[in-house]
Amino acid sequence: MPTVAALNVYPIKSCRGTSLQSAMMTCAGLAYDREWMVVRQETGRFISQRETSLLALVDVALPAEVLSPAQWGTQLSAEAALTVSAPGMPPLKVLMARRPDNEVRKVTVWRWTVAGADEGDDAAAWFSRYLGVAARLVRYLGSGGGVQQEESALADLNTKMAEPLPMNRFRPNIESALADLNTKMAEPLPMNRFRPNIELTGAEPWDQDSWRHIDIACAADGRTVRLTSVKPCSRCKITTTNQATGEVGDEPLDTLSTIRSGKVLGWNKDQKTWTHQVLFGWMVVSRNTGVLSVGDVLTVASPQLAVLTPAA
Repeated sequence: MPTVAALNVYPIKSCRGTSLQSAMMTCAGLAYDREWMVVRQETGRFISQRETSLLALVDVALPAEVLSPAQWGTQLSAEAALTVSAPGMPPLKVLMARRPDNEVRKVTVWRWTVAGADEGDDAAAWFSRYLGVAARLVRYLGSGGGVQQEESALADLNTKMAEPLPMNRFRPNIESALADLNTKMAEPLPMNRFRPNIELTGAEPWDQDSWRHIDIACAADGRTVRLTSVKPCSRCKITTTNQATGEVGDEPLDTLSTIRSGKVLGWNKDQKTWTHQVLFGWMVVSRNTGVLSVGDVLTVASPQLAVLTPAA
C-alpha cells in the first residue's frame, strides 16, 4: 500500500526546502510552499536556479510556531519570521505576518503575471548582494491570473509562485522510481534533485503514470485529500544542480532523456506531443484541504483516462 514517506515545502521559490512531519494542504497547495520568490528589480521577472545555482545554497527555516499542527489556525506572533541564510551572508529575518504597507509589485513567472508584496529594502539588499544582481524578495498575494496552458487543468483553482501552470500544482514523486533511475546512472542521486512536495513509498516504479485520481487518508484530522494528476512533470536543468554544493553536472537529464522522454514513452496529449521533454513525476492539483502527515496511506481512486495516448 503506498504511503507518504516525506513532506517538503520550499518557502522561497528555487531555494532549499524544509522537511515536515505534517503539512496543511490548502486550496493553493501545501501551506508556505513557494510563497516567496526572488525577482529582478527592474523587470519583476523571477530568478531561479536555472540562472544561478547560488539559490541552491540558500537555507530557509520556518518559525517553530508554524511547524506545530496544534498552533495551526491561530494568529502568528508579530515576531514570527523566516530565517534565511547562505554562505558568507548574515542571517536575514523575513516576517511571516503580511504588512498592509508593503509595496505591491507585478511579478512574472514565465508568461504568468501575479501580484507580489515587496518584502522591503533589507531583503532586497541581502539577495542583491548574494546574487550579484539587483533583486527583490516578493510574497504571493493570491489569485494568479495567467494563461491556462493545459486543458486538463482545473481553471478556477488558486495558485502561488509555482510555474508554469496557473493553479495549485505540486509534485509527488515515488521513491522506487528514483531507485530505478539510479540503477541506470553511474552515480545515484538523492530525491532533492527533483524538489518534490510529497515523497511516496510502497509503490512500484512509474506506477504514478497510471494514476488519475488518488486519495490520501489524513490520519491527523480524519479527512481525505483527493489529488488529480494534470500532466507529467517536464524536468529542466535544475535537476542537474547538486542541492548541497551548487555544482552543476549533466545528470539526471542525460539518462532520463533515454528512458523518460515523450518520444521514448510515445506520449501525446490532445494532439500536443511531449516529444522533446524529459519527464519524471507528475504535477497534481487538489480541490480540498486536510492535514497530510508522514505515514498517511494513499489509495488510487481511478486510473488515468484519456490523459496519455500514443504519439502520432
